[in-house]
Amino acid sequence: MLRLRSLQHQLRLTPVTSQAILNRRQFLGAATAGVVLLTGMAGAQAAIYSPRVVSPHHADTYSLKTFSEFHRWRDLRGDAKLFEVFKYLTDRRTGIYPMGVPAREGNEALVEYGAVTDPVKMLNVYPIGHCGTLGPTAAGIMEGMAIGPARTLILPGWHHVAAEVFYDGQWHYLDLDVRAVFQRGDGSLASMGEAKTNASLWKGPNSPLFFPLDPLRSVREVYAKTPVNHRYGVASGGHTMDLLLRQGETFTRWWKPQHGRWNQHSSYAAAPFPRNIIERGPRGPKCKHESFTVHTHGNGRFVYKPDLTAKSNDFEDGSYDSGNLLAGRAGLTLKSPGEGYAVFEVRSPYVIVPLVGDLDSTVDDREASVVTLDATGANLSLSLDNGLRWQKLEGANRTIDLTPQVAGRYGYLLKIELRGEPEKAVVRSLEITTWVQVHPASLPSLRKGSNAMRLVAGDHYGLATRVMAIQPNAADRDDLLKHVVEAPRDYDPARRTSRIRGECVVKVQAPPGAKIAWFSAGASFAAQVGAAASTSNAISYSVGEPKDFVAIYRAAVPSDQSHWHYNVDREVTLSQPAHELFVHYVGEPAVNNIRIYAHCLDERPRASASVVLTHAWSENGVARSRQVRLEQPGAYEVDAGTDPVDEFIEMAIPSGTRATLR
Repeated sequence: MLRLRSLQHQLRLTPVTSQAILNRRQFLGAATAGVVLLTGMAGAQAAIYSPRVVSPHHADTYSLKTFSEFHRWRDLRGDAKLFEVFKYLTDRRTGIYPMGVPAREGNEALVEYGAVTDPVKMLNVYPIGHCGTLGPTAAGIMEGMAIGPARTLILPGWHHVAAEVFYDGQWHYLDLDVRAVFQRGDGSLASMGEAKTNASLWKGPNSPLFFPLDPLRSVREVYAKTPVNHRYGVASGGHTMDLLLRQGETFTRWWKPQHGRWNQHSSYAAAPFPRNIIERGPRGPKCKHESFTVHTHGNGRFVYKPDLTAKSNDFEDGSYDSGNLLAGRAGLTLKSPGEGYAVFEVRSPYVIVPLVGDLDSTVDDREASVVTLDATGANLSLSLDNGLRWQKLEGANRTIDLTPQVAGRYGYLLKIELRGEPEKAVVRSLEITTWVQVHPASLPSLRKGSNAMRLVAGDHYGLATRVMAIQPNAADRDDLLKHVVEAPRDYDPARRTSRIRGECVVKVQAPPGAKIAWFSAGASFAAQVGAAASTSNAISYSVGEPKDFVAIYRAAVPSDQSHWHYNVDREVTLSQPAHELFVHYVGEPAVNNIRIYAHCLDERPRASASVVLTHAWSENGVARSRQVRLEQPGAYEVDAGTDPVDEFIEMAIPSGTRATLR
C-alpha cells in the first residue's frame, strides 16, 4: 500500500481575495475616445492568459470562485444571497435554461458519466439541460460559491429533480428547471420538507420565480405525496475558462448561432422530442420554453495566423514546443540540416463544434477546426492526449479539416515536422480556424447608456497560468493505461459501475517550459448504497515521485445517499511549482473515471503587446461598434443609445515585430 503523509506543510490552499482576482469589484471610468490606450502598469504579455471582459451586468464566470465575487451578492449572506443568485440564474438574459434533455459529452453509454453537470461548463458552454442536470448544477454552484453543503433531490412522484443547500441550520429548496424557491411570508426561504406540509408556501400566484408554467394546486398535491430521495456529489467540477490568446490570434464570440454549429449528440436526434426542439429555428440547441430566455445558443471562433518570418517573434511567442527550427526569411525553417519540429496548441475553454449536417450522422459535419498550411518538406501529426501519442495527418501543403478527430473536444496539439536544408524546407504560412459553442448568457452584454467594462486576465489566484487537462476514458483500456504509472491490479472497463477497484496512480507532466502551480483532481466514484460508512474512496497526490502521498480527499458519504454514483473534485495549490506530480486514486468500492486539470506557469517571459477589443451591436437595426486598444487589463466604457442588440465581442493580439519589442 502506498504511504500517506501529513497534510502539514504540503498543502497550501491559497485564499481568493479581491486583489488576487485583479480587483474585479471595481468598475473604473475610462476615456471615451473611439480607440482608448491605457497605460500606467507593466506592459501586457504578448500572450494574455485567460482574458475576459466583465461588466456590471454579468458575473465573471471563469470559475465559481470568481462567480462568487459578483457585486450583486458578494456582500450578502443567507437567504438574501441565495435569492439574488437564484434571480440571476433564472433571468431571461443571464440564466441557465432547460431543453428537456441533458447536454452530453463523449460516447459513454451511462448518463452518469456523459451528462454535463460541471457548473462552469453550464454557465459558459451549454445553453441546455434538464431537471436531472440543472438540479446538480444548482447544487454545484451553491457549494462552489461556499454558500453551504448542497444535495440533489429526486422526486419520483413528479419525475423531477431539484436541489437544496444547507445554511443557518436548515435546508433551502432551489429549482432552476421549473423556476422555483419557496418563500415564507417574511421572505425567508424554506426547504422541500416544509413545502410538503406548509400550504402557505403555495399561495402563489405563478410568477417567473415561482413555477411560471405549472398549475400550483396539482404540483402541491404531488409534492405532498412524493417520496424524496437524496443524492450528493452529482455535479462534477474542475473546469475553468482558461485560454491563452497569442500574437496573431483573434477570438470572436457571437450571441446568436452562426449557421448551425453546436456539439451534437446522437440523443438529440430522437423523434419527435428533442429533435423538434433542435429543428425549430434557429437550428440547434435551445430552451424548450421560449418565455424563459432571450437566447438560443451562441458560437465562438478562434483564428490563429502567426507571422512565421524573421521579421516577427510570433513563432517564439506562440509555439508550444520546438526543436531545430527558427523563423527565417520566408517562414519557419531549419536551423541546421536534418530534421526539426514545432508544436502548436489549440486549447479552448469552450467545446469545439462542427457545422452540423444530418442529425442522424456525423459524416457530413465539417469545419470544427481547419488547418491551412503552405509548406515545403513538411509533415503534420496530431495529438489528443497532450503529446503522449501522435497520429499522422495526410497532406502537409493544403487545407485539412480535423472535424472527425477534434469535434466535441476542448483542444489538441498540432506538430509540424521539417526535413531537409535550411530555407529549403520551410513553412511559409499557417492558419488554424476553430469553432466553439458558447452559452450567450455568459457574454458581457450592453445596456442603454454608459457600460463600464473591464478586461480581466489570469486565473482566480491572479496567476498567469494555462491549463492542461487529463481526462482519459476509463471505458477504453488503452486510453486509461497511457496515463497511469502502472496498470491497476483490478481494472475491467466492461464493469461499467466498478471499473477500477483499488489503487491507480496518474502521472501529470507539465508542458515543455512550464511548471504546475495548482491543480484540480477529481473522479467519478462508486458508493456503497445503504452502507455509506463502508465507502472508502480516496484521492492523494505527491510531487516529483510517486511516493509519500498527501491526502486531499477521504470518503465521507452521507448515510442517505440513494445512488451508486457520485463525483468529487479537489483543488490544491502547490507550495512550489513543479514539473510533474502524481495523483493517487483509491477505489473502495470503485473509481470509474478520473479528471485532472493542471494549471501551469510558463518559465520564459513574453514580449509586451496590446490587446484589441471590439464590441459590435445594433440599435434600431443600425450596426454600431466600439474598438478599444489596451496595453494591459483595465477598465473602459462603451456607450449605447437605444436598447442595444448585442452581435459579437472580439479579442485580438496583433502579430509582433522584432523592431517594436520593448
